[in-house]
Amino acid sequence: MKKFIWPIHLIVLKKINSTNQYAKKYIYNNKYNWIVIWTMNQTKGIGMNKNLWHTEKRKNLTFSIVFKPIKTLYVKKIYIINLVISNAIHKTLSKYYNQNDKKKIWIKWPNDIIIDNKKIGGILIESSTISKKIHTIIVGIGLNVYQKQFQKKWNASSLKEIFNLNLDLDSLFYKIIYFFQKEYLFFTIYGEKLVRNYYINYLYLKDKTSIFYIYKTNHYISGTIRSITDQGFLMIESNKKFYFFYHKEIEFFIP
Repeated sequence: MKKFIWPIHLIVLKKINSTNQYAKKYIYNNKYNWIVIWTMNQTKGIGMNKNLWHTEKRKNLTFSIVFKPIKTLYVKKIYIINLVISNAIHKTLSKYYNQNDKKKIWIKWPNDIIIDNKKIGGILIESSTISKKIHTIIVGIGLNVYQKQFQKKWNASSLKEIFNLNLDLDSLFYKIIYFFQKEYLFFTIYGEKLVRNYYINYLYLKDKTSIFYIYKTNHYISGTIRSITDQGFLMIESNKKFYFFYHKEIEFFIP
């Protein structure tokens, strides 16, 4: 599958420390839009909050997509890209690898992919801005496909471990790019509500009592995820009150 809504300019690297770091050289590129940097050997991938994304050579997907918005997107709305790429990966895996619905795929706020309470993918969004408007967006994607060894603290797994399928890395790579473009096109045509509703529908631990650590107050609370706001904040209900958190303000624990 190599169909796209917009043509891509593909750059394949044998080895790189971080595809997102490499992608930054194309922020002010005017020759191409939809540049994709792909490597089978990323040595120092970076996830949310500057956490390292650990991956084994030739066993996973690690790539970055660089593109310029086709409609005005303000800085305060950058979270929408989290929704778009999270939805795209969720739809790709649901359609091609989870047709019997034996395992449930979830999106852990703000943008991790969870199956069987294990993290199998993560996303890092970076952007450049001009006058409070997004100029260029870099979407970094890491997806565990064939890897089997994980440190316990990562709470991770892979598609092979969960679905026991023989997956074609090339095919999965192109499918995700297509679904990302398709989801982004939906957003440009139908607006934020459509992509946000899908995201909320598959929000991990939604409407279930969970334990959260609040960095600002340095303590734990018991609460229930209810939704996300139109600014991308996580809405948690605790003791019949609603609280709102940005992704660097809270941590919650997978049961």
